[in-house]
Amino acid sequence: MRALLAAVNCQKNDLAANFATHQAVADEAASEGCNIVVFPEMSLTGYLDPRREDHEPVSIDSEQVAEAVMLSRDRDLAVLFGIVEGNPVGLPYITQVLAAEGEIKAVYRKRHLGEGEPGLFGPGAESVVGEVSDERFGIAICADRDWPDEFSFAAESGARVVFHPSAPGLWGRRTDEASWKSGFDWWRDTCIEIHGARARELGISIGVATQAGTTEDEDFPGWAALIGPDGEVKSELPDWNAGTLVIEV
Repeated sequence: MRALLAAVNCQKNDLAANFATHQAVADEAASEGCNIVVFPEMSLTGYLDPRREDHEPVSIDSEQVAEAVMLSRDRDLAVLFGIVEGNPVGLPYITQVLAAEGEIKAVYRKRHLGEGEPGLFGPGAESVVGEVSDERFGIAICADRDWPDEFSFAAESGARVVFHPSAPGLWGRRTDEASWKSGFDWWRDTCIEIHGARARELGISIGVATQAGTTEDEDFPGWAALIGPDGEVKSELPDWNAGTLVIEV
């Protein structure tokens, strides 16, 4: 499997700008001969706060989601992107949508909520394994990292890689290179520690794709990387800036 991991900036509630980013990155992935492009958590909507009136979740059958799904139709490319999904019977979900051939192929709703998320979002109920080019892969969103469930389910289902789209908001604004580096080092180091041990235990690879840069009220540490079955980083972006990384699994 050839994948492009996208560490991109995702502005909150600016679906038009975020969709333009998705278009450009999908074009790049197609030109690189990738089978799939992996976007961060909440990549299309940005990291919304459901308490705010101007932060409206989107539904799976919305026009905005349909446009993102169609990115997969003419590019011979699967697209894994994130939204804040409206839930008509409860709190909104943090959702990753897998599209291929212009259709939704799988929907994974984050099962393990992170700090500050309970009471704002609802947990999903089921683990999900996706498939592209006859290769299975797992999906674990951000705080799912700290639990074995999604990774062990993927390995038991025959997946050789788990994609880990994330958007860990940093405490405090980043105002200079030192503060950006501090936030980036925290995210990178903890991912390597946790993912490295789990990759070795299960014999899988883990691909990380993280929101990057400044938004209206918080900042995100960036980073895209592939951690191999031996627990070592095989390739990675060098810093907290937005970028893309092509990997082979």
